[in-house]
Amino acid sequence: MNRPTKVLYVSDLDGTLLNRQSVVSERSAQLLQAAIDRGALFTIATARTPATVDGLMSQIRGSLPYVVMTGAAMWHNHRLVNRHYMQAERLAALRDICSQNGIRPFYYFYNEEEEIINAYHSPQMSDAERAFYLQRANAPHKRFVISDRIPDNLLGSAMLTFAIGDYDHIVAAHARAREVLPCSMTCYRDIFDASTGLFEVMAHGVSKAAAVAEIARSVAADEIVVFGDSANDLSMKTIATRFVAPANAAQEVLAVADEIIDDNTTDSVARYIAERV
Repeated sequence: MNRPTKVLYVSDLDGTLLNRQSVVSERSAQLLQAAIDRGALFTIATARTPATVDGLMSQIRGSLPYVVMTGAAMWHNHRLVNRHYMQAERLAALRDICSQNGIRPFYYFYNEEEEIINAYHSPQMSDAERAFYLQRANAPHKRFVISDRIPDNLLGSAMLTFAIGDYDHIVAAHARAREVLPCSMTCYRDIFDASTGLFEVMAHGVSKAAAVAEIARSVAADEIVVFGDSANDLSMKTIATRFVAPANAAQEVLAVADEIIDDNTTDSVARYIAERV
């Protein structure tokens, strides 16, 4: 007797699983939990850190690791695992490039002794940077350090560099970094404000796709169905059996999606999974 096909469902958070209020709705949580209880394999792949993932996913009890920080690590059983670090000299070069282009990133380092992420940022902040910081300042599993100086002993333990700012400045920094640094990076417009750009840099080989492929191997998945709305989700299309985009996704994502569903305000991801489990 043939065994049932094992499908791994993977969803991005912002603009995809999360609604307009940037939360998982009660209805989505109910549908997903029911699907998981019936045997569905479900996880998320997000640029967010465990500091906000824990709260956002608190209504859902699953067994698979969550891909966080765009694949730089996974969050499993309240621990940050499968961590990937940038080389110190590459981080130094990136800091110079960002400074030359007027970009002030958040630098995420892992403190193994305390098992906490230290996020460094300059005391000088734009409105967008300050809003990003204030929304996350009191979250668990992460400590913000507002300082222009990063201790030398941390330079080899950076997992993620994240910048938010003027789109043209972000694009310029990204273009220069791509020329000289063998790192994984993404650059894309903010889903809420097209004049704002987002820039993520991780260790070479790090991506949502690589992390999802690792999870898929661990559960012997036959198929991978991915949901995403922005440029940093597109790497997952390379390993997906089916790439599904919500109607609110960026045009570059809609153009290559295998299927387009209702927008993220209608519990569309959860409904899609529930109808197929």
